[in-house]
Amino acid sequence: MRKLVLALCALVMLAAACRREEGGSTYPNEPNLTLTSDSVAEFEAEGGRGVISYTYNSGNVVGDNNFNVEIELLQIACNAEWIDIAKEVAPLGELSYYVAKNKTTEPRETTIKASINNLSFEVTVRQSAGEPASEIVGWGIVGTMNDWDVEQPLMLTEQGDYYGIKSMKLSATDRFKFVKNGDNALNRGGNGLAAEPDHLYPAQQWGSDIHVSTDGTYDIYLSAKENAYYIMSEGKSPAEAIEPLAPGEKLYEVRGNIEGDKVRMVEERRYMVAKEVKFTEDVANFIISINEDQEVYGAQHDSTYNVDEEITLSSTSEREIIANVEAGVSYDICLHKERKSLWIMPSGSRPFFWESVTGVAFSTTNFAIFLESEDLDLYFDFNCASPALDRIIPEGTYYVDNENDGGNNFNLEAEYHLRIQGIKTHLKDGTMTIKHIAGGYDIAINVSSILNHQIDVRYVGPIGEKPLMGNPITNPE
Repeated sequence: MRKLVLALCALVMLAAACRREEGGSTYPNEPNLTLTSDSVAEFEAEGGRGVISYTYNSGNVVGDNNFNVEIELLQIACNAEWIDIAKEVAPLGELSYYVAKNKTTEPRETTIKASINNLSFEVTVRQSAGEPASEIVGWGIVGTMNDWDVEQPLMLTEQGDYYGIKSMKLSATDRFKFVKNGDNALNRGGNGLAAEPDHLYPAQQWGSDIHVSTDGTYDIYLSAKENAYYIMSEGKSPAEAIEPLAPGEKLYEVRGNIEGDKVRMVEERRYMVAKEVKFTEDVANFIISINEDQEVYGAQHDSTYNVDEEITLSSTSEREIIANVEAGVSYDICLHKERKSLWIMPSGSRPFFWESVTGVAFSTTNFAIFLESEDLDLYFDFNCASPALDRIIPEGTYYVDNENDGGNNFNLEAEYHLRIQGIKTHLKDGTMTIKHIAGGYDIAINVSSILNHQIDVRYVGPIGEKPLMGNPITNPE
């Protein structure tokens, strides 16, 4: 039991409370504890703060010029979890408590009892019923921004292949998770790392609280497969998100006279690609930076290039890459790391080049040419109308037609003629025109397949040796 010792100030209190009798002795008043506020307190379902007022007189002054007074603490008893109140306080005449929101559909009542020694009073607290909870269907966000209240999540709306919420203000100290149907057990969290803007991250059941690295306003998405989330700058779509760097992965960036000064490149099959790059002028000046300029790629040759043109790079060159572009127009910049080549392409398109062109002469009139790239392979087995000289393919137009009277036609009994992204098929019609150039051939191809693929491509250069039975094709001088 804590005790408060009153010294000189107790003299004033006793002088007003006591009456003096013969011999100078002081006698106590009767102790009392009196409730001065209402004995019943009414609250709406929303709850709120309540105040209890009372008076207290200890009445325990005794002795002759001895004013050693002991004051005990007021003991509070209330068993209702929805009442927040101290368990003991100094008897200073006022007592505060808080009533929580009633989330049930039933009214409720409890009693607060205050006592000190043998004295006490009681206050009845009554609260109205809450509104029936509306059914929560779908994914929402709960976190520090709504006091983790699963009954009132920030709901996501279905947006194609994603669930999303737009224009959410977040600070770096905020924490949140995705919760389905208002059920904490159906949740998706993160990996413990701060999320960077315009990135995608794996969403994990019982993952850690998600948080952003920078204060801002974001559009937040959860994939329809519920396996990834996206923290996007306001107005950006999840399709524009990039994955965070893996441990040890190099950071490739385009840096120059572009909007935002730099754009990160992401791996896309054989290429590193910076998407939707907009230059601020009609002449592009930029470099490729690796790991914050630990290594830099510039143009190998001092030249001004055009869109779609292959640009050879060098890590030892100090030349910027210069190209004719249109300011404000979106381009994709594609870097082929092994080839050390770069292209500025219209957004959504990718460079095309033959990785290998080889052939074989089966006889003086029967040749085969193999043109291979990542997504497209062409195999032409064809017959010449007249014998070749020194295994040089005669110039002319060759037809996908066994009945062509000119005699320059394809063998349509071959295993296949066309492969597109792994799918093999045969040709239906079309032509291949061959011309001679110094050291090789100019081959223009316009064919269609039985699956209605339309192929219009060209190759200019030498034909290499195909390691098959037969003889190598000879390239013109």
